[in-house]
Amino acid sequence: MIKRFDWYSVLLLAILSTAAISPYSFAEPYLAVREGLDCSGCHVNPTGGGLRNSYGNVFGQTALPAYQLTQRDQPAWTGEVAKRFAVGGNARYSSRQFDNDERDDSSDFSVDRVSLYLSGSLNQYVSFLLDQQVAPGGSLNRESWVKFSWDNWYIKAGKLFLPFGWRVEDDTAFIREATGINFNSPDDGVELGFAHEGWTVQLSATNGTAGAAEVDDGKQGSLRIAHVARNWQLGVSGNVNSTDFGDREMFGLFAGLNTGPVTWLLEWDDIDDRNFPDLNDDQQVGLLEANWRVVKGHNLKLTFEQQRFDDQREDRNRYSAVWEFFPVSFTQIRVGFRERDSDEQSSFLNSEEFFGQLHVYF
Repeated sequence: MIKRFDWYSVLLLAILSTAAISPYSFAEPYLAVREGLDCSGCHVNPTGGGLRNSYGNVFGQTALPAYQLTQRDQPAWTGEVAKRFAVGGNARYSSRQFDNDERDDSSDFSVDRVSLYLSGSLNQYVSFLLDQQVAPGGSLNRESWVKFSWDNWYIKAGKLFLPFGWRVEDDTAFIREATGINFNSPDDGVELGFAHEGWTVQLSATNGTAGAAEVDDGKQGSLRIAHVARNWQLGVSGNVNSTDFGDREMFGLFAGLNTGPVTWLLEWDDIDDRNFPDLNDDQQVGLLEANWRVVKGHNLKLTFEQQRFDDQREDRNRYSAVWEFFPVSFTQIRVGFRERDSDEQSSFLNSEEFFGQLHVYF
């Protein structure tokens, strides 16, 4: 039985966002919704994230920042370092304060992630991408694949981010944390893709081990289908992972909508775990996000998330308010507040987080 979200909280979020007048967090899907593009509009990867293409780089230097440094008579950075090669990178540094009633408060400074990208086009059909995290904790490969493209189709093989739902940047969002499909869990396999007249389809077959060594003959299948229109997007996702330790099936719906200066994202996922020794569970997770472009270079992001269980565990909610500022090209500053709320007696599930983040990208 599929449980319903707390629609009172959802409605309250909608009223607050619209009352405020009803951008920008770069490399997030609401930008694609607002511009009427799919993920490949700004990224080399057809399913989004990582290295930006020429359009994505120019967009980040002209449409995003409050103050544009690039002069009209000077070419913008496109990432190209040679005729067939391009480079890029992301670096995120944060300061966080965690408050709760059941344990001592804590604060820290951290290097969230520093990644470098390299892509190359060997000819009109064959290309490759390398996404390498260099900090923290040393070097770690996140993506490395070769892609063969023809007409409206492509097939790629290697280490992949799985196609499923919205690829939001925050891996702690319920829709990414509970599904296990996020920037920390690429997998080895192949992906077949198609794009034509507003439709995009990706189908992948991978080991199902989140990049770890294969231990059985079970495989993971992922499917994402979306229709992209000028002011809205709508899609479905599916995922099946069969292992000797247990099976997981997931189904999801996701949508995006523009309403004046506010861009909305919605995702709902049903997760069914079976045959695990200590886990036989059905849960649902959801995200509602409003992004209000206050003025150029300034975005206010409000989110409501919910995680619901069919067993005895209590429902979990998370609320976020984040101000995002792009002062100049290649730079983003984020300041935000998040609150986790649950009837479960856990300091982690009932906590408040204040954070600031510096994001440099190229």
